[in-house]
Amino acid sequence: MKMVNSRQMFYTISSSILMVYLFFPLYNIKGQGGNGEEKSDPLTILSTIRNLLDKSIAELYAGNYVGASEIVDIAYIDNYEYIEDPLKELDKDLMEETEVMIREDLASAIEDKKPLDEITTLYNNIRSNLDMAEKLFKQ
Repeated sequence: MKMVNSRQMFYTISSSILMVYLFFPLYNIKGQGGNGEEKSDPLTILSTIRNLLDKSIAELYAGNYVGASEIVDIAYIDNYEYIEDPLKELDKDLMEETEVMIREDLASAIEDKKPLDEITTLYNNIRSNLDMAEKLFKQ
C-alpha cells in the first residue's frame, strides 16, 4: 500500500478544489436571487452554501483570504439565514451549531489567517452538518 504524504494530499485537495472553482463559475455569487421559490427551497439553499464554501476554500488555497472571507459572509448572510428557521424546527442543535461554525468559527479562522489544515477541518465539519441538514429536509 502506497503512503501519501501531507504535501501530496495538499496538492490533491488543492487540485480538486481548483477544478471545482474553474469548471463551476461564480454563478450568482451574491447568493440566492430571483423568485421567492428559490429562497424558500432549503435544498437549493444548501447547495448554494456548499458551492460558496467550496469557492471560499479555493480562494484560500490561492492566497486570497479577503475573497474567501467575503464568500463565507455571502454563504451565511445571503443563504444560511434563509434556512435557519425551517432547520430549527427539525433540529435546533444542528441549526445553532452550524450557524456558529460558519458565522463565527470559519469566518474568524479565515480572518485570523489560521493554518489551512485547521480551516479545512472546519470546512469539512460544516459540510458534514450541511449533509445532515439535507437529510432532514428530504424526510
